Amino acid sequence: MKRMVNLGSSPRRRGVVVVLTAISIFTLLICASLAIDVGYICALTVEQQNTADAGSLSGAIVLQEGDSMSARERALDIIARNQKAQGFLSLRDQIVEIGMWDSVLQRFTPLDPMDWGSAFAVRVRAARNDAPLFFARLMGHHTTDVWREAVAVGSRSCEGIWGLNGVRVPGNVVTDSYISPDGPYDAITARENGDVCSGRDIRVMGSYDINGNVMAGFGYSVDERGGAGNTTGLTTSTTSGVEAPPVDLEDAKYNNDNGTIGLTDDGNSPFSSGLNLGIGSHDNLTLAPGTYFFESMTFRAAASLTVTGPTTIYLTGDMDITGEGTINTPKNPADLTIISAGSAVVMTGSVEFYGSILAPFADVRLGGTSDYYGAIVGGTVTMFGDFQFHVDESLPLTKLFDPPPVMLVK
Repeated sequence: MKRMVNLGSSPRRRGVVVVLTAISIFTLLICASLAIDVGYICALTVEQQNTADAGSLSGAIVLQEGDSMSARERALDIIARNQKAQGFLSLRDQIVEIGMWDSVLQRFTPLDPMDWGSAFAVRVRAARNDAPLFFARLMGHHTTDVWREAVAVGSRSCEGIWGLNGVRVPGNVVTDSYISPDGPYDAITARENGDVCSGRDIRVMGSYDINGNVMAGFGYSVDERGGAGNTTGLTTSTTSGVEAPPVDLEDAKYNNDNGTIGLTDDGNSPFSSGLNLGIGSHDNLTLAPGTYFFESMTFRAAASLTVTGPTTIYLTGDMDITGEGTINTPKNPADLTIISAGSAVVMTGSVEFYGSILAPFADVRLGGTSDYYGAIVGGTVTMFGDFQFHVDESLPLTKLFDPPPVMLVK
């Protein structure tokens, strides 16, 4: 008969069990430290990201309001509020930078304080240094540093010259602004809101002097590599896309003041055919205040248009002005608004134009030695020759697009 041997009480086996138990307990402690401390670090990371987001957004809002010198202080104030809620306060470890954001390259560039007037982006690095750990102390790690970064942009409004599908400036172009109710345009007192704006790319290829902002569309860029000149405002992209405004000509087609139109100063019919308005060499047409509906407009060789009060012209087709004439001879831009559903707007020669043009589907070409006083929204806008554009800041068309919202980009 075989005998059963009881090994349960073997001193050697009991020793092995003790060692394995100790190892297991130590392993569990390590796992516990990892679980608790890693979770704690993750929570701190979320807190710092929230702080960075809030700080950069608050600073960008101040920038958008035009108070660049207060943007950093506002960001630090929001950071301090968040830190107090998180149970600590350490502003010395926080980094707040004011600068520019390249939406194409996704890159932030800090600026010196003396250049903050042209800034539109805020970068915040929110940090919590020397945060105490728990079980990691068993492995000699007593504290940790946690930081997160955020960039927010607050583009200002862009007013005056809009090419929804792109802007090209191959000529020797000058832009600036004035406020017509304060008096006629004067180059000596001209203002710096002659903005060049687009829903897509802007390419400046000539010799330019843009007294205002140059703002491409969201995700697009401003290309100045082919030209040389000066820009007094921001050179950047907007923070949101733009859409073409609706153009509704149906009511004007049936409810207009076309019946009040007489002959030109030279006794000619102003219509070349149908509702195609055509004014010939050195002739002038006078329109009474009201609403008019035409299929097209053509002015040739010093032909001019006189409006005697607020006048709105609706066009189904194109507009072509050449020569040396004046469109809106009283020279009050608020009195003339042209709304076009056509595909082309051309103004060349040495024309003087006073008014607003809304032609969101048109290829707009402005050139020669002409001067434009007012505002324009086109599909594409090309300015060439020795063209000068003087934005009238008082016109409703300059406020057609609201400033884009402040947003986080990183």
